[in-house]
Amino acid sequence: MGCACNKQDIKSEEKNEMKDGQIEETNNELSSNKEEIKVNNNIEININNEIKEESNNLKGAPSPRRITNKEETNKNDYIEISTDKFNEKEYEELTNDYPELNDGVKVEKRNPQEKNEDKTQYYGEWDIEQNVRHGRGIQIWPNGNKYIGYWKNDKACGKGRLIRPDGDIYEGDWLNDKQNGYGTYTHKDGTKYEGDWKDDLQEGNGKEMWPDGAVYEGEFKDGKKNGKGKFSWADNSHYEGEFKDNNINGTGIYNFADNRIYEGTWINNKLEGKGKFIWPDGRKYEGQYKNDKKDGYGTFEWPNGKKYRGYWKNGKQDGDGEYYFPSEQKWKKGFWKNGKREKWI
Repeated sequence: MGCACNKQDIKSEEKNEMKDGQIEETNNELSSNKEEIKVNNNIEININNEIKEESNNLKGAPSPRRITNKEETNKNDYIEISTDKFNEKEYEELTNDYPELNDGVKVEKRNPQEKNEDKTQYYGEWDIEQNVRHGRGIQIWPNGNKYIGYWKNDKACGKGRLIRPDGDIYEGDWLNDKQNGYGTYTHKDGTKYEGDWKDDLQEGNGKEMWPDGAVYEGEFKDGKKNGKGKFSWADNSHYEGEFKDNNINGTGIYNFADNRIYEGTWINNKLEGKGKFIWPDGRKYEGQYKNDKKDGYGTFEWPNGKKYRGYWKNGKQDGDGEYYFPSEQKWKKGFWKNGKREKWI
């Protein structure tokens, strides 16, 4: 998405003109040059590319490494080191931003330590009795990721900030070494998510914002848009309704920048099922859709009172239908093929 997401026409049909009881298709209903629904960075509606996630935690930021078997923890797991990766000013800021835990655990501040197993480095407070990280501390991984915040029982827990070498930052709640609770993830390019998290994934209610002004606000599950939400684009078009697995799925209303409106059902970002499409000039279609096009039974109305009701296929009149002449106030039956009337019945 970044800024001006790749635009994808949510394809469909037409600007219908009436000519002796038949409709000539001249352009697309949904030819809005609409941006794909942006998800995090570049969005598809195929809503794709969630807040950059690799296999181990969001964006590959490893969970602050834990000592997996605390019963075996001893002073040989970590050794005191001399390093310029930590500085007192940064630690001062940590203690200013994060007050003492005061949870009854006796802690002491130690000089920087390095873990033998994976070479992570930690500078901060330790549980004296259990000899594990507890309280306020800073940890740095060999890949450059840095965590600043609270630790409990050797795990990142409470408030904390994870800074990646690429410039991305997560700041918020942690539980058991994972992003849990409420937090904000900010990408280097300015894309931002703020809201609920569960085990390093967006879950609950949240808000995503992009540098170009696009915004999504709604429900998430397993790191994807799921449930009800509203997506607004910079051109003032917006969709409000149901999402599933980062796609428009279910029932919703799409308001286009040129004031066209579609209200109905969707499957995987396409008009599918029953819906109503209204044009600013008064034209209206209500009926069945398939793969973004009128397909099945439906009624089309013109501002001058003329109407067609009958069958459609691939966006065009196809099969038995009736045409209403307002001047005569009567319906006339006919047969259409590929958008053209072949005969009156």
